[in-house]
Amino acid sequence: MFKRTLTTFLAFICLLYFLSADDKYSSFRDLKKIPDGMNIIHKSDGDTAIVAIHGFYPAYWIEIHHEWVQPFNYLVQQNINTFFYKYDWNDCPSNVSNDFKEELKFLLNTNPNITNWQIVGHSMGGSVVMFTNQSLDFNNKITFNTVATPVNYVREKTPFLIRAYEFLFRKNCKETINSLDYEFENGFINKHVQWRNLKEFDSQFKNYNFDPYDGYIKDSIVFQFPDSINGERVGHTSSLYFAILEIIN
Repeated sequence: MFKRTLTTFLAFICLLYFLSADDKYSSFRDLKKIPDGMNIIHKSDGDTAIVAIHGFYPAYWIEIHHEWVQPFNYLVQQNINTFFYKYDWNDCPSNVSNDFKEELKFLLNTNPNITNWQIVGHSMGGSVVMFTNQSLDFNNKITFNTVATPVNYVREKTPFLIRAYEFLFRKNCKETINSLDYEFENGFINKHVQWRNLKEFDSQFKNYNFDPYDGYIKDSIVFQFPDSINGERVGHTSSLYFAILEIIN
C-alpha cells in the first residue's frame, strides 16, 4: 500500500516540478563552487529547514554534487530554508561529525524561528548524520534522515576493488558503522529516519556479497523504496530526490 501511495504522490510532485520556473542551479558546476563548511542555499521566514550533507566521491568522479542539483532547485522553489554542509570526504565520518555538530548547534541557536529541522545525509553523509546523532543532546525539533546509507558493513565481503580503493585513497578509519552497535541496539538520542533502496537497484551496492541495508536500528523509522517510481529506477542517486520530496510533503 505504501509503495503505491508513494509512487502516485511522487509522480504528481515531479510533474508539478518540471512545469515550474527557472532553476537556481543549472548543473553540478554551480555547487562545486560553494566553499567547504556550512552554506546557505536558500533562506526564508518558514519554520522548516533542510540541512544537506553530501556523500563520498571517488577520485575519478566528475559530476561532484550532481545529485543535489535537482533537490536544491525544488527546495528553493518551495521556499524552504536550505543549508548545505560540505566537507573533505576523504576524512572519516566520525571526524567530520565533530565539526558538523558544532555547525548544527550554531544554526539552531541563530535560527530560533525554525522548529522543524530535517538533517539529510546521503550515502556516506548518512554516516556523518548517525555519528552526529550519537553525541548531540536530545532536541525534539530535529529529525536525522539517512538516504542510501549502509547500516550493515562487512569489510571482508566488500568487492576487492572497493577495499583497494579505500586503502589507496582514504584514511584508515578507526570508527565504522559497526562502532554504532550500541545505538543500533538501544536507539539514537534523536529521531532517525532511514530511506533505503533495494540493493539490486543501487549502483553502489549491487555487487556486494551482502546487503548493506540489512540492519536493524531500534526506534528508527524505515521507508523502503521500490525498484522504480513512475518508470524511473530508484537508485543510489535518484533516491535522494525522492526522499526530499517525501520529507517536505
